[in-house]
Amino acid sequence: MNARRKGKLQTWFAICLLVVSAAAPLLSHAEQRSYEGPGWDTPEDAVMQYLEGFREQDLSKMISAYSVETCIDRIDMKAALERIGAYAPNMIPIMPNSGGMLREINIEVRKNQIIRTILWQMTSICLPGLDFTQIIPISRDDESDPAAAFVEGIEEAFKAVDFGTLTLLQFTPPEQISEFYMSERNQQNLKAQVAPYGGEEIRSVIALFMVDEQFCALACDAIRYGDRWYMHQPYSNIAVLAGVNMPNGILSVPKENLVQIMGELDAPLRDMIADVFKLN
Repeated sequence: MNARRKGKLQTWFAICLLVVSAAAPLLSHAEQRSYEGPGWDTPEDAVMQYLEGFREQDLSKMISAYSVETCIDRIDMKAALERIGAYAPNMIPIMPNSGGMLREINIEVRKNQIIRTILWQMTSICLPGLDFTQIIPISRDDESDPAAAFVEGIEEAFKAVDFGTLTLLQFTPPEQISEFYMSERNQQNLKAQVAPYGGEEIRSVIALFMVDEQFCALACDAIRYGDRWYMHQPYSNIAVLAGVNMPNGILSVPKENLVQIMGELDAPLRDMIADVFKLN
């Protein structure tokens, strides 16, 4: 094909592409997909939506339990910066909503933050001995293939867990975990936390549930916009007050481990755990 003919074909292709693009319907801002759901009557209802998505392995359903668009549209970046005292590359929002594209970027960053949390929570259950929030070194061994073994171990661990067995045991009021939760000082702290996000209230939620033979605790913060509740963030106020390090929001304990440590507990605490986790 000579250069002249090739040039004509490229020109015709470009013209056809422009015509097809012009004829295609444009997606208005109002018609763009919304990641978040309609909101829920109570914070526990929002967490139930999330756990149902966890059980069904439905990523979209899990994301919908969170405030996504509302979080980005309501947040005051200036107020957030003043409260934190610094700009961080992982903060939400990552940029001001100055124009449609920056808003869309902020929404995608918020969504990806939630997805990353979901992945870390899954690994907490499937691979409780590894911390995927940190760098995991892979040894170099000429006699084996540690990288392949690492990948195979992840695949086998995820296959071994049936999330369809997820069963909610109960919601535990945060004030039962720490008497400081309802203190005036902590409630003022929660009000200060919610202010930059444009919400009316933040509340910690603790859900105890089982997956296969794993006993799990989800401790997150939920946020209220108007009369609608959404999940807000996985690291919760109550976890900080209780001194529990759970940045991904979930603790997972194998049943046999829980049974072993129960023998070392005082009788009232042992009876309470046995009742909650149906170990009698």
